[in-house]
Amino acid sequence: MRVTVTIDCSADDVEALSAFWSAALDYRALVPDYLIDPSGMQPRIVFNVVPEPKTVKNRCHLDLYVDRLEDLDAKVGELVRLGATKLHHVDEVVHGYCNVFTAMLDPVGNEFCVCAPHVNVEDGSILPG
Repeated sequence: MRVTVTIDCSADDVEALSAFWSAALDYRALVPDYLIDPSGMQPRIVFNVVPEPKTVKNRCHLDLYVDRLEDLDAKVGELVRLGATKLHHVDEVVHGYCNVFTAMLDPVGNEFCVCAPHVNVEDGSILPG
């Protein structure tokens, strides 16, 4: 089974979203509203033009994971340079695992997070997945 993530947007936002997410994820745009992972491993992303504007917080968002906690700030900085906005940073323990992430907005205001791996505070193991 293949997965596609569809993001609703205005016609005016397709180019900006395509440019940002292609660079952020190292994806390739087949056409401006259809992005693919060149390796074929990650979900496709499609920008669906809708007539109404975004009015509330996303009910679903992307989480981008770095390989190591030490890589988080660099990735956030890279995404800011690409046009994202940093909202807030979280560093807490939930169910025995570190939960460290930075919440952000893409260039048109869609929320997403940049996350570090979830590490068990007792034994240092990483939550699979």
